[in-house]
Amino acid sequence: MSAYPTEDPYEALLLTDPAGHRAQFAIDYPDEYKRAVYDELLTSGSVTVLNYQLAYEYEFGSEQRERPQFATDGDSYYRIHVDTVRTVERDWWEFYLDLQDAEQPDSTDPVTVPVTSLSDRDQQILQQAMEAAAADRDPAIDVGDQEPGSRGVTYHHQLDTEASDLVPSPPFEYLQHNDHLFQARAEQNAIPVTEQTFTAEQIGRSRSEYERHVRDTVLEIDFSTVSLSSEATDVLDTATDGRPVSGFYEESPPMSDSLKTVLTQLNATNHVQEHSEYTEYTTFPNMYAIYDGSWYEFELAVYP
Repeated sequence: MSAYPTEDPYEALLLTDPAGHRAQFAIDYPDEYKRAVYDELLTSGSVTVLNYQLAYEYEFGSEQRERPQFATDGDSYYRIHVDTVRTVERDWWEFYLDLQDAEQPDSTDPVTVPVTSLSDRDQQILQQAMEAAAADRDPAIDVGDQEPGSRGVTYHHQLDTEASDLVPSPPFEYLQHNDHLFQARAEQNAIPVTEQTFTAEQIGRSRSEYERHVRDTVLEIDFSTVSLSSEATDVLDTATDGRPVSGFYEESPPMSDSLKTVLTQLNATNHVQEHSEYTEYTTFPNMYAIYDGSWYEFELAVYP
């Protein structure tokens, strides 16, 4: 079990910079679009976006949980919820670099980076395509056989194809980088993306109301309010000793009574099965508690 210190949980859980969330694309959404999404969410109460995660759910044993995420417009405070999640397809362009055989005819005439004739944005797109193909490593990755949308840079609805020379026809056919030769490709395909609708629930009109809500709904336990055995205290002392970033307590199965006591206080015991039931690495994250006056985010890991 690990324990990560959370110096200011009220700030850590509060989304104050909409631009801080990164879209799940090689080229991020522009900041002004992110702010517009944020404003729509808090103004209308919901927003639907593509490959852009403002909050997320995760498995906690047999239960689906939502990681706490809050937002503010300066006057009120909101909790962001995941409403719906589905996969949709969009007919978008993708630029990628297709790894070629080592032996190529002399007429290939490849370019090398930097390709100074490209705009700054196109050079950024080219760099991201090179990273997707691991052009700096040996071996490079042959992305040509991968699914559309995972091979290079997707021209999403906030990345203008009209302003790019790389689609529909790249201005060069081949790129030579280190000992690798790539063919520049631009294709338009039905690309699967995750469409999510998020909702905003108002939970307070002041900072004090917000902090009270966090303590009431996010904090599992303040260990100073319960009586623990010396063995359970040893578990917490070991888990919170802060080496090097988080503390770490471990034990072999079966679970000890002291660890079970701690997990019971963290409201996790009912979700953890017998060790023999686990066939793969499983985690139980996002358990917030106060110990010795400080906030921690606890996470239990079970190895088969």
